[in-house]
Amino acid sequence: MVEERIGSELLAGQLLCEACQHGYEIKSGLPNLVYPEPEKLPEIDTKFLEQYERIAASYDRTMRLLSLLLGIWEPRARERDLIRPLDLEAGDRALEVSCGTGSNLPPIAERIGREGGLFALDMSPGMLAVGRAKLKKKGIDSEFVLGNAAYLPFEDALFDSVLHFGGINTFGEKQRAIAEMIRVAKPRAKIVIGDEGLAPGKERTRFGRWLLRKNRLFANRPPIELVPAGLEGLNLRWIWRGLFYLIEFEKAS
Repeated sequence: MVEERIGSELLAGQLLCEACQHGYEIKSGLPNLVYPEPEKLPEIDTKFLEQYERIAASYDRTMRLLSLLLGIWEPRARERDLIRPLDLEAGDRALEVSCGTGSNLPPIAERIGREGGLFALDMSPGMLAVGRAKLKKKGIDSEFVLGNAAYLPFEDALFDSVLHFGGINTFGEKQRAIAEMIRVAKPRAKIVIGDEGLAPGKERTRFGRWLLRKNRLFANRPPIELVPAGLEGLNLRWIWRGLFYLIEFEKAS
């Protein structure tokens, strides 16, 4: 059912699943495919969803300031450490899970070109609103979806690459989310997953101890034990002054 449309863009209405006859609301041009219902989400998911909603408008400024204090130029670091390992090519279909305010999307779009497909999913409407405005200003086309990383609303083997950075530490269903990212990736697709977590030994440094007092998320360890067997090129490394971990691998053919 269509309620409001501007040109080819559907702003409000409802998506109907032909298989189960369930309707999904479209509001401000954004389909709400979150599953399960908000009241059934794990408590930690609800807690951090509320937090991201509060900080959405100021998130980019905060991240840019923090990166500069660490001597890191954020756009260059994202390109080098998050985008380049995806081995993107023109025409690829790429997915970012928990895209936040969309800072990784412009360099992905540049690599896949207009013939590619760019998809971005997050559970925070506020963060997605910032990201959509950012890409619209840059003239970049992307499909934004309101959804849960642990229940991705995409069919199997759809994407040539999958990126997730900055959220898995707070997921209530980490293992399921990792499995979902693998499920929606094509064979031979590159998958990159990362979040806050100090490199071994960093917690014993003066700076590391200070950082842990300020933000306990940096005490998280890479959930590499949740990555299933049978993948190729599994690699674990730390980036950005040893403050964030990255798990990289390729879906087996």
